[in-house]
Amino acid sequence: MLKNAKFGFIDAETASIPDMTTQQIGYFLQLSEELHYWRTSYKMNATQSVISRQIKSLEEELQVQLFVRSNRKVELTPAGKFLQQQWKPLFERVHSAARYARKIHQGEGGSVIINHPGSISFDILPVLLSRIASLYSDVKVELIQIKHSLEIEMLRSYEVDLCYSRHLYEDDLITSTLIRQDHLALVVPEAHPITRKAEISSRTLQNERFILSTLTDGEAYQLKIDEIFATYAIKPNIRFESDFGSVILSLVAKKLGISIMPFSYSQAKPPGVRFIKLPFEVPLYLLWRKDEENAVIRNVLDLII
Repeated sequence: MLKNAKFGFIDAETASIPDMTTQQIGYFLQLSEELHYWRTSYKMNATQSVISRQIKSLEEELQVQLFVRSNRKVELTPAGKFLQQQWKPLFERVHSAARYARKIHQGEGGSVIINHPGSISFDILPVLLSRIASLYSDVKVELIQIKHSLEIEMLRSYEVDLCYSRHLYEDDLITSTLIRQDHLALVVPEAHPITRKAEISSRTLQNERFILSTLTDGEAYQLKIDEIFATYAIKPNIRFESDFGSVILSLVAKKLGISIMPFSYSQAKPPGVRFIKLPFEVPLYLLWRKDEENAVIRNVLDLII
């Protein structure tokens, strides 16, 4: 945690710039969450008297009362609530940037956080991790799976370093490249009557219940799913949605419906389901921050693109 770094905020009333430390702001934000001095002192590893003095000093510096205190409770004032709302995301960004600076400083002995869809867990990821382990044995790799709606936010806040995604995204901070096109497949229970059909048609699909990935209008993956249903001229009966492929496969195996998923899931050989390849493909992209300064991330990027 950053300690005693100074923040300068212009006071429009007096045209002065109060000097506040990250430690004071940290104490304020923790107390504003706990509304209890003892719990705050425990969480912050500081005595109650230290926290009380720092909060009082902050109030004097700002010329603002932040808390209403009594023997039984502590409450935020309206001004305190406003500063809590304004400072909390800024404070989190400051510490995220500091943590990332340390990662840059660590170089090849650092770590990388990679977000990925479950569909690449059985081909792309094992190959990549094997190469990283061989060339950069001291690098720690953390694999996560998050909702695609959070991908860009977490890249921006340095909570994710590289992101495999079905969704193309480009702006001033984020860039991307196409990794490959993946075939889609109809996923059905192992003994489903569809497995005995010579071909898939609207007639074979029209009465089925579907279990699909959580979709967002306008996204490439959503548009491809819409194209499939339009091709087969059906309006799908969608019973369940999930962001996680393993959950969808489990529900299909339990005969709760059928799904459309990337064919690469079949490499896991999940029990109780069958994959029927469809004549449709979806893209897989890699997203990362432009002008990446972290040597670890640049090295891993060189292994992928």
